[in-house]
Amino acid sequence: MSLPADVSRHLTKTFAADDLAEAAALLEAGVDEAGRPLRPQLLRCAAWCAKGDLSTLRQALSDIRRDWRDVVVWAECEEVGGKLRQVRNFWRPMPR
Repeated sequence: MSLPADVSRHLTKTFAADDLAEAAALLEAGVDEAGRPLRPQLLRCAAWCAKGDLSTLRQALSDIRRDWRDVVVWAECEEVGGKLRQVRNFWRPMPR
């Protein structure tokens, strides 16, 4: 499976050149709790949560295998005014 173009762009912007191929390979091999390939939303969430760090990406992918909803919340939500609010929607492509 190849990554969506927006995810590839995000990886290029956030990962060191030496780590880029491994980050892409990890995402391409990622599966959800049912063993299915990751849908684009989950690929985007994992890439966003990683913040350019392979160890963090591995952890996000491990968390998706357990319960993907946690990673979606971590990627799409932030605390605003003392409440958790959705501020990103990774059903849509990542911003350039």
